[in-house]
Amino acid sequence: MADAPQPVMFAVVTVNRKAIGGGMAPIFFADDVAERDRIAMWLSRITNCIVHDLHDGSLALTVNASPPASSSSTQD
Repeated sequence: MADAPQPVMFAVVTVNRKAIGGGMAPIFFADDVAERDRIAMWLSRITNCIVHDLHDGSLALTVNASPPASSSSTQD
């Protein structure tokens, strides 16, 4: 699919300080899983991003670099 939007890393939310380091995305450190999930939930609601569980105590949040073209109907 040539027109598919490209996901871009928006942020990382983690309870595991050793799992994530460096990179261009901001890293939010949480004290526990409940706080991690709460931070990710609010970030996803505010930014309309997608949350991906990395299964190491971290969540990666992605947004689309270019939104898909909106379907427009022609009016006669």
